[in-house]
Amino acid sequence: MMNCRPPYSVGAALAALLLSLTQGARAEAAERPAASTSAPSPAAMAEYRRKFEEYTLARQKYEAEADAYWGSVADKRRLRRAKRRNNQDIVLGDYVLTQPPVYSGPPKPVDPSAPPEEAPPRKYVPVVADFLRAAAEEFNFVPQQPRSEMDYKRAYAKTASTAGLTKEQAVRIYAFESGGDGKYDVQAGLEQPKPGAQAISTALGYNQLLATNSVELMAEHRRNGGLGTLAYALSDQVEGKGIMQLGPGGRIESFVEKPDAQVATPAAVNAGILALDPRIV
Repeated sequence: MMNCRPPYSVGAALAALLLSLTQGARAEAAERPAASTSAPSPAAMAEYRRKFEEYTLARQKYEAEADAYWGSVADKRRLRRAKRRNNQDIVLGDYVLTQPPVYSGPPKPVDPSAPPEEAPPRKYVPVVADFLRAAAEEFNFVPQQPRSEMDYKRAYAKTASTAGLTKEQAVRIYAFESGGDGKYDVQAGLEQPKPGAQAISTALGYNQLLATNSVELMAEHRRNGGLGTLAYALSDQVEGKGIMQLGPGGRIESFVEKPDAQVATPAAVNAGILALDPRIV
């Protein structure tokens, strides 16, 4: 449970968010008008209502198509389960072979009379130094820290040998627990030294990080009752990343993979960890 692997280094702080897959593989991008201190004009409000009505009609049509599609998926699954119970062969026709419908209508407009949303302040995440200080102050405990990566590896090998592991087993387990970039005490968000870097999770190391994130993600997924839940992290590093536009309740309003245009930062970056309801698998 030591070093973070690159795929999870950008997004392992899991404020898991609800991903409404019934909205399609591509959700519409919300229009964001410039903030104004004055009330919107009647013409602006009339234009907003016109766009909202157009959007609503398009969404209703899409939702009807999506409901029918996912209903057919559920019907096919029930059929396959019945066949398995009766020891019958499952054939290709017992599956839905088409892709789900994708929303392609107009984007959801933003009410120009609504107050602009302010991003909440980023909470401080404790780092290794905080853990060590708390251990000394609260429990009078000072752990023995390796002086170098080589010391860590020697201690790891000694502990594995004491536990009865063979050399081959120790190498395999070490490669799994400690593979990837960083050092033995790497913390998500602090993999590379850079000005202003902040920790984005209290978990240390790839394996612990992945396990912690998975548990949190599944809990959030079950609590929100959606078809899919996707993990993200707020990051200033957006080049080559998948960027989400979040709406009320953490729902994704749009998702852009490797955007060409400039993106306001910090942005919600796809962490590459998701939970899906069995109904859509």
